[in-house]
Amino acid sequence: MKYEYVHRLVQDYPELKFVLNGGIHSLTQAKDILDENNGLSGVMIGRGMVADPWSFAMADELIYGDVNNDKQQHQPLCTNRREILEVYGRHADHEEVHNNPVSIRQTLTQACAHLFAGERNAKQFRMELDEIANRPERLEREARAKVWSSSDKGASTLASAFAVSSSTSSSGGWDSIQPAEASTPGSSWDDIQAMDDNTKWDENEPPISELILEAAHRNFGDEILSSSRQDSYDKKVWEEEEGRRRISKGDVILSITEKSSSNNDKKNSKVSGGVVDGWFNNGSN
Repeated sequence: MKYEYVHRLVQDYPELKFVLNGGIHSLTQAKDILDENNGLSGVMIGRGMVADPWSFAMADELIYGDVNNDKQQHQPLCTNRREILEVYGRHADHEEVHNNPVSIRQTLTQACAHLFAGERNAKQFRMELDEIANRPERLEREARAKVWSSSDKGASTLASAFAVSSSTSSSGGWDSIQPAEASTPGSSWDDIQAMDDNTKWDENEPPISELILEAAHRNFGDEILSSSRQDSYDKKVWEEEEGRRRISKGDVILSITEKSSSNNDKKNSKVSGGVVDGWFNNGSN
């Protein structure tokens, strides 16, 4: 976090490679740091990328000079967030074909949860993704309850599959409960398993790619979905410049401040968060 130390190390040991790490939250900040120190080999970005991945969509053009092609995937770069969701949707559908949606869908939706960070309705979009993530488990649970409640042997099958030995109270626990001998047809473990097999994930449900894209359209519309990397980057740059301008004027632009240790005098308070970090006098503002 002490950038001046890094810059001095770069100057003192030009034969070594140094990568600056910590406190970098935007692409413009990363570019400025690299432009100011040509000897720096790179910068590391973690939480900033996770929190707002689309704001780094111009990295290929601005940092690496690659305008149109993704060298790793050997295909043209996605030009907007609709294309990203379409490409990612194909991957997500493939994963669900080869894995259980109940166990994997939460991971699949989390990967695109912050793609619209900073946009209106971004929170609502994340809430809908949570619903999409929980949908397979909920529908499977509802189907299981329906099958068992509608079966004339539902409760009796489960009850007759177990026999509690007379020593339950003395031995205690699940060890005392054993599968009963099937005295009547339809009361064995195989019958219970067959009934559960009828409650698996419904393959006629819409694929996850369709559900995610529909949620994005509902919350953002064509204008946001079709906004290009360049348009989104220009908007981000304007927001950062506006934030710095307001700080220079002494405006309180964030609702949370870290107050000084003394409450009796008007000292500086640090404001940290969003796209800006700065100091200003907390007197009359």
